[in-house]
Amino acid sequence: MFLAIVALMSTVGIQGPIGTPPAPPAPGTVPNNPSNGQRIVEAASLGRLIYTFDRAAWVSSDALTATIPKDQLTGIGGYIVEASDVQTLRVTYYRGSAAAARAFFVADVREGKVVRKELLATSVALTANQVVLARARDVAAERARERSYKPCTPLPFNTVVVPSRNDGPVAVYLLSAQQDAGTYPMGGNYRVIVAPDETVLASRPYSVSCLSLTVPKLPAGAKPVGFVVNHLLDPVPTEIHVFASYSLRMPVFVVTPDKRVWEVQGSKIALSTAK
Repeated sequence: MFLAIVALMSTVGIQGPIGTPPAPPAPGTVPNNPSNGQRIVEAASLGRLIYTFDRAAWVSSDALTATIPKDQLTGIGGYIVEASDVQTLRVTYYRGSAAAARAFFVADVREGKVVRKELLATSVALTANQVVLARARDVAAERARERSYKPCTPLPFNTVVVPSRNDGPVAVYLLSAQQDAGTYPMGGNYRVIVAPDETVLASRPYSVSCLSLTVPKLPAGAKPVGFVVNHLLDPVPTEIHVFASYSLRMPVFVVTPDKRVWEVQGSKIALSTAK
């Protein structure tokens, strides 16, 4: 994967944090040989969803550590992000393995900010739907060990579990965590599709190597407005490029194997007209 920065004297960028997006296509419902148009629609929707869920996990974890001392946070099994309503994501933190896990902290996130948090007086068992998501997370972690999937930073994977539609497969994204504000990891991202019976239907990497973007120091008034990356594994940009554009708040220009250049600006994906 090759990456280069596009730096211009400009303040152009994409909009900031977003609310809950529409539900994406259910994992596994896209045809085996989807058209480029179908791939783009799915990538745009899923990338926006991944960003929203990842941000909800980030801000809710800050709320968790502000509420409970770190020395009392041992034994956390993970967290689950679900849509509470059309505007709100609810993040549930639990202890223990998925089947026997018990929730102890809940935070509601709206437009990228925690609007409510609650340390439960008594821990409660996860709901049946939450157990499915927690188990999918565990299955994906096991697949990562089997396939030697590794993040491209020293930090553990950030995990985004996309709830299924109609009790179908669950998509689990394993994402390289950003180690510092000035560097963004473009490699080390994976997806694992987990069936309701907890078998793995499919898994894939989104890059062939690790590569990080370091935002350069520019002259006064100058601001990077995008970066260019070669993508070898797909004919069009993926949800990971959409996620990166939202995270970086700037466009991502993706060069696909046919040498075409695509501009990804948030969830907008189109062939670039830039020269």
